[in-house]
Amino acid sequence: MYVTTFYSYKGGVGRTLALVNVAYELAASGQKVLVVDFDLEAPAIHAGTWGTFREAPPHEEGQARSMHPGIVEYVGCFMETMRAPRAEDHIVNATPTDCPGKIALMPSGALNDDYGRRLGAIDWNELYLKYDGYVMFEDLREQWRMLGYDYVLLDSRTGVTDVGGICTRHLPDAVVMMFRPDDQSLDGTAGIVDAIRNERPAPGRNPVRLHFVMAAIPDADDEDGILEDLQDRFQQRLKVPSGELLEIRNYQSMDLLRQPIYTDKRPRTKLARSYQGLTKRIRSENVDDREGVLECMRRIYRKMEATRIMFGSDAVAGCYFEADPFDSHAEIRDRLAIIEERYPEDSEVLFAMACTYGKARQTGHVTRLLDRRSTAAALSPEHLIELARVLGPHTYDGAVRAIELFFREKHEVVPGDDTFQLVFSGVLLLEKLDKDRSGFVGGSPIVSQLSASQQATVASHLKLSRGERETAVELLANALRGTEGSEYERSDWERKLAFARIAVGDFGEAADYYRSISTEDPPSFLPDAAPFCLGMARWGDTGAASPDDFLPVLKAYRKADLEGWQEGPSGEPERDILGCIGNWQAMSLVEWLGGRSDHARRHLSEAEREAQHLLQLPLVAFSCWSYTWVSAETFIEHCDEIRRLFDGCDVKPLFMRDAEDVKPA
Repeated sequence: MYVTTFYSYKGGVGRTLALVNVAYELAASGQKVLVVDFDLEAPAIHAGTWGTFREAPPHEEGQARSMHPGIVEYVGCFMETMRAPRAEDHIVNATPTDCPGKIALMPSGALNDDYGRRLGAIDWNELYLKYDGYVMFEDLREQWRMLGYDYVLLDSRTGVTDVGGICTRHLPDAVVMMFRPDDQSLDGTAGIVDAIRNERPAPGRNPVRLHFVMAAIPDADDEDGILEDLQDRFQQRLKVPSGELLEIRNYQSMDLLRQPIYTDKRPRTKLARSYQGLTKRIRSENVDDREGVLECMRRIYRKMEATRIMFGSDAVAGCYFEADPFDSHAEIRDRLAIIEERYPEDSEVLFAMACTYGKARQTGHVTRLLDRRSTAAALSPEHLIELARVLGPHTYDGAVRAIELFFREKHEVVPGDDTFQLVFSGVLLLEKLDKDRSGFVGGSPIVSQLSASQQATVASHLKLSRGERETAVELLANALRGTEGSEYERSDWERKLAFARIAVGDFGEAADYYRSISTEDPPSFLPDAAPFCLGMARWGDTGAASPDDFLPVLKAYRKADLEGWQEGPSGEPERDILGCIGNWQAMSLVEWLGGRSDHARRHLSEAEREAQHLLQLPLVAFSCWSYTWVSAETFIEHCDEIRRLFDGCDVKPLFMRDAEDVKPA
């Protein structure tokens, strides 16, 4: 149960209208709401306020005057008997037709001719001093809780009164402070705010949360910045945190004379949107309201986005969280801890919490949260991938852990092609995070849900390390073991499998494949063409490079005009024939094996020059030295080793050395 008081130091700000609209908005979302009319001298809320009694015209007697016992009778009975009456006997149903939730009303009292006398007989000061009124109201609050209300909204009278103290300091969890933008409102409101902040919380309750609403603002042009100046003054004097001041502007409509429920009848008006925003703000402070909790974390996330704040003494771009004097990182941290304890297995809450921790760069909190079994079980594959996207720029370890949970945990089958899209997103995210993907994709339960063609597509992107190529071999071999795929698709899978086998040391199997298609595949100098790959596979299989194996590639290169390519001034084919740096590197080996050392070195130098241009870019290139795609920096290192080979050193390609390292003893 969350008790919120609506208070204004002066009248005319639309306090009661705001309360009844917030009550409806809460009930419309399925909440059980109790409205308590504590404006005893000027009661204005009755059971028909929300349109319950539609059969009676609004102006008829009984609509505007409550005959049901309420606060006055409750307190009077207590003072006579010294026993707390039953609260439900003083509550009337006020739920409008077709409302998903419930609205109940505890009115000010029965508005008959004797109401004034009964109200005047209550000495509120004596109630506390002589009749133990504090205990009475604590008991009343407990009865409200036992009746199952999610929200209790108190309409407090204006000014400084004993009843106002009960409503603003004793009973509520939160107070909505409404005020006009003028000096009298500022001075009076400031005194009440100071009193609330200085009040010691009741046992077991937190300090009263304050919501500030500047209301009755003229909806007009402000060329001189008058409103902005007033807002600054109010924020400074009332110590309103940045971005926390809400506005309700004057709404010009004769319909206001009928006091309609705007959030029901006219939900798209500016006034209704103001009430809806106020409702969200109230709910965001209630940890028992799940939707409010999600809104709370959205607000924290947006605030961190706007101010780039962080927890503790850490800073981002030189901006410390302590720069905001009215909010503390400890308060946010404590709020998140309470939420985590309250919703240990709620997937949406855990997702939002991990995003919030990640935005604050709280790696420890993120990884701890994701390491919990309850969290891992609650978060869906969609949540985990989206979480990795959010965490990526802020919390590296958290992003990696989210993707790890996505690939390693068992999830329910995602319908349609959604699983493939999620897996593919995870593969790309890991590449951005510069993580070897073999440990994530290999043996993954969710990858096993993919079709053969989808697994082959994933395999074609696993090319950045020997481990990734090993996983690619597993996926492609698995796809070929089944019967899925057209003749063209299966032929493509076989080609990709053979290419990947060279990287992992399966030289014999790769050579067998390329021999079987060498007569069908036209000679080419491209690294993934059959003649070149056959030569590299045989080099790995026999341990020695044979010039004869690369002769078809060299011939194809020297006879490039067969494809209509033009020769350059030196008689060499134009450099665009080779195109990418991987082809220049590969042809340098072919030229060296063909005995053309000068051409080999020139090709290698061209490959290095091209790689130098890529050093500042997050791009990768194929290296025939490892049969993987590598960064420009690594590519240049491979070229250095190839040059050592040209200089007569006993150097083997990296994929051959790796294969020797993993041979069984």
